[in-house]
Amino acid sequence: MFDLAFKSIQEAIYMSGHGIYVWSVVAIVVICLVYAFANYNLKIKKLIKKLNESN
Repeated sequence: MFDLAFKSIQEAIYMSGHGIYVWSVVAIVVICLVYAFANYNLKIKKLIKKLNESN
């Protein structure tokens, strides 16, 4: 049904020696996205609190 590029999970993680580069970039992107969402969520909460206090 599915014709996957890798035969096993270990082979998908290793990626013929390139896995360390691929997965480190994936980790960096995920960390940056989580940071950005958390940071903006904090800013929005502070802005809402400030707006509620001014009313």
